[in-house]
Amino acid sequence: MKASNLKSGFILSYAAIFIQSVISIMYTPVMIRLLGQTDYGLLQLAVSTVSNLGILSFGFGSSYLRFYSKYKASDDARAISALNGMFAVIFTAVAVISLIAGGIVTFNTDLIFSNTMSAGELSTLKILLGIMTVNLAVSFPCTVFDSYIMSQERFSFQKALTIVTSLLNPMLTFPLLIAGKGPVSAAVCTTVITAVRLIASMVFCLKRLKMTFIFTFDKSVFKQLFVFSFFVFLNIISDQINWNVDKTLLGIIKGSESVAVYSVGSQFNSYFLTFSYALSSLLSPRAYSLVSKTKNDRLITKFFAEFGRWQFIVMGYIFMIFLAVGKPFMRLWSGIDSDIPYYTALLLISPLLITSIQSIGIEIQRAKDMHRFRSVLYIMTAGINIALSIPLCVKYGALGCAAGTCAVLIIGNIIIMNVYYHKRVGINIFYFWREIFKFIPSLVLPAASIILIRHFIWENFLSVIVCGIVFSIIYAGSVFLFGLNGSERKLITKRKN
Repeated sequence: MKASNLKSGFILSYAAIFIQSVISIMYTPVMIRLLGQTDYGLLQLAVSTVSNLGILSFGFGSSYLRFYSKYKASDDARAISALNGMFAVIFTAVAVISLIAGGIVTFNTDLIFSNTMSAGELSTLKILLGIMTVNLAVSFPCTVFDSYIMSQERFSFQKALTIVTSLLNPMLTFPLLIAGKGPVSAAVCTTVITAVRLIASMVFCLKRLKMTFIFTFDKSVFKQLFVFSFFVFLNIISDQINWNVDKTLLGIIKGSESVAVYSVGSQFNSYFLTFSYALSSLLSPRAYSLVSKTKNDRLITKFFAEFGRWQFIVMGYIFMIFLAVGKPFMRLWSGIDSDIPYYTALLLISPLLITSIQSIGIEIQRAKDMHRFRSVLYIMTAGINIALSIPLCVKYGALGCAAGTCAVLIIGNIIIMNVYYHKRVGINIFYFWREIFKFIPSLVLPAASIILIRHFIWENFLSVIVCGIVFSIIYAGSVFLFGLNGSERKLITKRKN
């Protein structure tokens, strides 16, 4: 990908995420008010519980790009078609398995959640779980087409589709909620939109990209896929535990209202993750290509550090503006008269500031087939997360769950993984952090402005917006003047011919 194309892709990706996030930020508080805290909590609990069944993908989706790159390098069109066919069969089977597993969970709703919910809540939750199970099953075949679109670096279509489906969600759901149709209507709309996304991706791949399938089952290729994907699968399990189990625990131990409070905070964690993955998804093909073409760890380290600096500019801004105006904004936005959602979000996103600037390292490890250690480590820390979160949930509720997740992320995802990058993967982690620490002088003015803003901000939207704009100007100016190096300034200011 040329620098100009990368710049366009970068802008388009973040524009799409910004639009998606703004829609979600506007949509969520209205949903809370229209549904009420209890029904909103039930909907989030259903989404979170069924999301745990995402592990049934077994990590196969993440292995597509590695094997496609291998066959593309040797110009083996038949092998690519066979790979497409194998993935189509695998994810169709996964969709069927998810329906069965989701059905078992749905029919046992009373057994799992009866201690904290009324009969009416259990009845609603059972319907929501059934609908979200269908939604998950429909989403699995999307993986085949999304992976192929990414391999072709057709990011414009993916981002446009994201924007359209984001707009469709409130357009379809709001009228039904206003009419009093409740959380079930929201779940149905989500499932319909997932089906629309699947059809659109399928048509684009078959008609525009001329995607072809050969439905043969090569045992040797499947064995390679399985071995590679198994450790990705462990990573998926750990992600599901870290980002979804807290809601399930709160639903079992504390009830639906606690789930709603936690969900408001974790919503901002999901926004942070979405922004974090935007740049790494753009540069994933480059990471695989770089590793396959060179064994030079110096070049890979430089690529890792360059990615980290660009990512830090974006994620550092999001983190710092959240510090500046996040607390009054979340009170106004959610309508919940508590700072627990703000501190929940802060606990969850603080370690992600570090992991996000190193997220391309995940693709480098997979390209080098060195992702096993990371997967085993993450599944161990996820188990520790559960062990920590249960007593913390009992004693401190939502904040306890968030604190447990924060602690294991710092130990596993940051400290241990940085040692592994340096000792085994071949990345000079000291060089990486030297490059990141060069931003420190540019953060002095933004940090000082946060202190002033937190002292003088009023709890109304106008004050939040004004303070947010002031901080954004200070941050952008300071980072541009004192943080960027010459090549980064040139890339930002260079105009396309």
